[in-house]
Amino acid sequence: MMKIHLLGNRNGQTIVEALVALGLISVIGLTFAGGMVSLRNTSKASLMASATDRQVSDIAENIKAGVQEYQVNFNYDQTKIDDYLPVDKLPMLWDVGRVAERGSCDTCKGSYGYIIQPYEVYRGLYLVTLRMTHESWAPDKFRDYTFVVSAK
Repeated sequence: MMKIHLLGNRNGQTIVEALVALGLISVIGLTFAGGMVSLRNTSKASLMASATDRQVSDIAENIKAGVQEYQVNFNYDQTKIDDYLPVDKLPMLWDVGRVAERGSCDTCKGSYGYIIQPYEVYRGLYLVTLRMTHESWAPDKFRDYTFVVSAK
């Protein structure tokens, strides 16, 4: 028997096969890179949410531990909160893992302040309004948190 080779040596790959393989590798690589970017953005958002919750909790616990030591605002008018807590003049600065007074932290991207008012309805209870800002919360300028604490 005689073998006939019409097209010569067929041991290699054609250019079309190489381009298809390159295209598949590129699609897989871009999908992986996109997933990594999405994961990074999700982890940043999760870290900021966790830091915010931790900061609010720490402030609340500090106020609860010694509410009698703080200055209390006896004006019951809730419409004046914007006058008491102007966003651009909040006294404390914060960021993930940091708290400082205004002017002493150049890297802090958020600020906060609070007012303590007697709770009108119940004697011995105080209404605390905490106003916080952070650059990553755009377009919101600030968030207000309210909670009630009792005097010991």
